Amino acid sequence: MRIKRIMNSQGVKGPSSHFLLGNLPEITMLEEAETKKDMKTGDYDIVSHVQPFHVQYCQAYGKSYLWWLGWEPRITITDLDLIKQVLPNKDHAFTKSQMMLKFMMPVIGKGLVTTDGEEWALHRRIVNPAFHHEKLKAMVIPMEKSASSMAHEWEKKVRDGGGNVELEVGDYMTHVTADIIALTAFGSNYEKGKKVFEQQVALMNLTDQRVKQQFSAIPGYRFFFSHSYLNPKSFLFMTNLIWRMTLCLIAWANASYGNDLLGLMLSATIEETAIEGGKVHFGTQALIDNCKTFFIAGHETTSTLLTWTMMLLGSHTIWQECAREEVIEVCGHGDHPIDANMLNKLKTLTMILNETLRLFSPILDQSKEAAMDMKLGDLHIPKGLNIYIPRLAIHHDPELWGVDVHEFKPERFVDGIAKASKNPFAFMRFSFGPRFCVGQGFALEEAKLVLVVILQRFRFHLSPNYRHAPHDKVTVKPKYGVPMILECL
Repeated sequence: MRIKRIMNSQGVKGPSSHFLLGNLPEITMLEEAETKKDMKTGDYDIVSHVQPFHVQYCQAYGKSYLWWLGWEPRITITDLDLIKQVLPNKDHAFTKSQMMLKFMMPVIGKGLVTTDGEEWALHRRIVNPAFHHEKLKAMVIPMEKSASSMAHEWEKKVRDGGGNVELEVGDYMTHVTADIIALTAFGSNYEKGKKVFEQQVALMNLTDQRVKQQFSAIPGYRFFFSHSYLNPKSFLFMTNLIWRMTLCLIAWANASYGNDLLGLMLSATIEETAIEGGKVHFGTQALIDNCKTFFIAGHETTSTLLTWTMMLLGSHTIWQECAREEVIEVCGHGDHPIDANMLNKLKTLTMILNETLRLFSPILDQSKEAAMDMKLGDLHIPKGLNIYIPRLAIHHDPELWGVDVHEFKPERFVDGIAKASKNPFAFMRFSFGPRFCVGQGFALEEAKLVLVVILQRFRFHLSPNYRHAPHDKVTVKPKYGVPMILECL
C-alpha cells in the first residue's frame, strides 16, 4: 500500500489487485482465453496474443502502469531513456526480481544469470573465456556435425516420401540444438551430457507449470499441494539427480581439460585460484550452476529462434531464395566444411535472424528490483519496486519501428541494428549494458550454421496444416509446432 500511494501520487496508476495473488488471476484468465484461439497465418502482431494483459493495461492506464505479480509490485517501463538507466546498473541500484529468483534458483542455481555484484563479476570472468571469438571458431566443427546429421535424416525422409515430405521442424530444431549444446559443453562426454540436459529440460517444464499457477505467489504454497509440478519432493529428486550427474561430468573433465565449455571453465577456475593465492572462490557448485545455465539459456532461445526463422522463410520464399543465393555464394553447396569466417559474411541471413528476433523475441520481458530509493527520470522509485521491461512489446511499438512494425521486413536491418529503428536501443535481442548475454555470439553462430546446412540442401514452404498460435512456454513457441513441406535441391 505504501508503494501504491507513492506511485499513485506521481500519476502512475494500475489495476486493483488481490492481497496475496496480485493481478495473477486476471492475467492468467486473459492469457488462457488467448491461448484457446489461433491467430491468422501471416499475422505477426503477437503481443496481444501472448501478453494480452499488457495491451489491456496500456490502453487503460498508459504505457507506464503499476501492477502486482503475486506479492511483488511492478511498474512497467517502455521509455528507452529510462531503460538505459536501469540495465547498465552502474551503481548496483538494482537486483534480480525476488519472485523470479524463487522459481529459477532451483532450476539454474546461482550461475551467471541469477547472481549480482562481485559474485556476478567472478562468474563472468570464469565464463567469458569460453565464449571468446577464437574459441567460438573451434565450436563450428561440432555444430556442423550435428546439423549435417539432421540434414542426412531429412534427405532420407524426402527420398522415402517420393520427392517431398512434411516434417514438423520445431522438434528437429529442439533436438539439433540439444546435440550442439551437449557436444560443445562436454565434448567427448557428449552422451552423458545429453542425459543431464534432458533432465534439466524436464525440470524447466515443471517450473513453467509452477509459475503459471495463480496460487504460486503465496509464500509456502508448495507445501500444501501434491501435484507433481508443485510437490517439493518431485523437484528435490530431479534437482539432486541433475546435481549428481553434472558432478560426475566435472570429475571426468578434471582428468584433462578439453576445448569444450566445461574444460574451458575448469581451466579458467585454476587460473583464477592461482591469481587469488590459492583461495577457491569458484567451486564445484558454481561450475554445476553455470553448466545448468548454459543448458537452459543456450538451448531454449536458439531452438525457438530457429523454429520461427524456418516458419518465416517457409512463408516468405523470396527471402528464402535470397538467403540461399548468399549461402551458396559464400559457403558453397555443402562440398566443403563451413568455418566461422564464412558465417560472418552472411549479411542477408543476419538480417533475417535479427528480424525474427524482433518479431518473435524468445524472451518476452525482463525485470529488475530497486535495491534502494532512487530517481528514475522524473519518477521517485521506492525500494522494493520492480522495473518491468516488456521487451516484445517494445519490439512491436509502431512509434519506434514505423507503421510496418508487424510485417516481416529483414531489410530494415540492412544498415545494422542501430539504424533499424528510430532509437538505437529499441532492439534488445540480447539485452544491453554490462550484463548483455555472454553467449550471444555462440547463439548466432549456431543459428546461422544450422540454417546454412538446411538452405544448402533443401527448399521448403509452410504446410497448409500449420496453425499459427504463438504461446509463452518458457520462451515464445508455436503451440502446434511448424509443419513444413521439404524437397531436396
